Amino acid sequence: MKKFIEIQKDIEKAYKTINENKKNLDVLIDTYSSIKDIKEKVKQHKAVEKDMVKLNEKIKDLTITIKILNSNAKIALFNEVMPVVLEVLAKYKGKPLGPKTEKKIKDEIKEKTNCSFYIGPKYNSQEYHIIPLEFSGNTYNIECGPKYENGEQKKLLIDNKIQVVEFKDITLYYASKEYIEDIPKRIKQLKKLYKKAVEKQKELDGICSEFNGLAVGNIKHVYSDKHIYENMDI
Repeated sequence: MKKFIEIQKDIEKAYKTINENKKNLDVLIDTYSSIKDIKEKVKQHKAVEKDMVKLNEKIKDLTITIKILNSNAKIALFNEVMPVVLEVLAKYKGKPLGPKTEKKIKDEIKEKTNCSFYIGPKYNSQEYHIIPLEFSGNTYNIECGPKYENGEQKKLLIDNKIQVVEFKDITLYYASKEYIEDIPKRIKQLKKLYKKAVEKQKELDGICSEFNGLAVGNIKHVYSDKHIYENMDI
């Protein structure tokens, strides 16, 4: 697993390459866009069409890459910051989480990680919130807490007193937990399955159309964009 800062460099590089590809795409578009003669314009467009398709595909792959890198970055940040957070919290084990203690914890974590931190409510429990301060938006904001094991979950606070949990007991909430090592391979898998899904969608469209053509009276129609139940709804 790469460090958070290393992944940020990969993201910057991907954005830079996207911009370069977009500029190259604009150059190809300029070769035919200003031509007034229709036949000549079509001819020139066909001449650069394959290169344009390749560039658009590269841009698409890089856009997916950035999304995966953002997910990886969040996982890396969690693995880097959370142990520091637990180390700081261990100093206050059993102490009430009053305003003064909360500020001391927050200030120390900020100094050590450049992240804001607080413990917030989650249903009948609590969760940790980690917010990297040098980034706008919530792309890397972390919400995490104890795992559920055998239907039970460790508490972060008991009677508002700080409890100490181990890193192995903490998991990310509302986010992917899978760090992707081989990004190009994952992109190929995603695109292959997406293509298959499109093919199945078209096949389902045809089946629904055929069914609806046979459904007379007030027999309910079926639609590919809605759930089709196992037992026919009549």
